[in-house]
Amino acid sequence: MLKIRRYAAVGCVALACIASGYQASAQTYIGDDAFDGTHKNEITGYLSAGSNIINGFFMGPAVEYKRHFTPRWSAMGATELQFNKQKYAVYGKGEYRLPLGRFNFYFSGKVMYNRYQRSATNEWTCNLSARWEGSHFAITVGETLINYSLLGSSYTEPLTFTFGAELNVMPRKHSWNIGLFFRNYDDFYYENWNINWGLAFKANLPLRLQLFGQFNIRPAGSMSQLASRYETSGKLGVKYVW
Repeated sequence: MLKIRRYAAVGCVALACIASGYQASAQTYIGDDAFDGTHKNEITGYLSAGSNIINGFFMGPAVEYKRHFTPRWSAMGATELQFNKQKYAVYGKGEYRLPLGRFNFYFSGKVMYNRYQRSATNEWTCNLSARWEGSHFAITVGETLINYSLLGSSYTEPLTFTFGAELNVMPRKHSWNIGLFFRNYDDFYYENWNINWGLAFKANLPLRLQLFGQFNIRPAGSMSQLASRYETSGKLGVKYVW
């Protein structure tokens, strides 16, 4: 009986140490909210999968890297490959953060290239956006210019108004969170007035890691978003900072 009590006590101490270590690592993670003064680099990898009426089931990986040069200036590069869509994407993005009171304001510029191999279509996208970020919410507005070329001809769509909003259950820097979002864009596409909406979650892990995921519904698609019409998809990935 004495040995059992000793083992139980040791187990309780071990669990307490693990829990305290988890809380410490969870609280040090800042990620894409703001530079924390220590971790200047972020790398993110995720797998997305879903289905639409044009391609049926599809899936593919994406990788993103972000560098904080100062507490306010940062830059990001990312690439994605969708197998069944036969789609390849890459983008570069620069961002400036302006803290005002309890809020952060982000001003960003982004250039993106999409290659739709199946339809032999090239798409170039330029976006300028402003983001108002609070503890439980974020609102994004901007303008997007989309040009695509197909069969030797080129077409530029009129300026597309970029908009999005998110609402979270917990404060933004909490160790876990879940929330709703709606927007007309995602990491690798920009739409017109077709709203893209869904559910997102995150959970901080030890060793400066964060698990995150999304469930996403896009009822239709603009002409520039080939192979994306009536789409339901999800993401699951991990982010690491150092």
